Amino acid sequence: MSDSDKRNYIRYPAEQDELVNIYYLDESNKKTGQRMGLGQNESFKGFCVVFVGEVNFKQGQEVFCESASLPKMKAKVAWIKRLEDQITKAGFSMID
Repeated sequence: MSDSDKRNYIRYPAEQDELVNIYYLDESNKKTGQRMGLGQNESFKGFCVVFVGEVNFKQGQEVFCESASLPKMKAKVAWIKRLEDQITKAGFSMID
């Protein structure tokens, strides 16, 4: 079964050159740092971002996201995939 067969929602390409800010949160939901990446795609309940450089996300971690086309929101790291040395793709699931 391919990844697309497992998906619940259709993916839409992100706007060209769309930057996404991902803020790290501590236990009290205070921003403690940030990473910026390039948006790859969006869906009804999530989005995917590609990062260059070290990424310290952990699956299940809660973060705060901000971009030009998406509302400011909390999200959870759904998955992380290292594509090459210093290039990582991560999926984020929106939290209501």
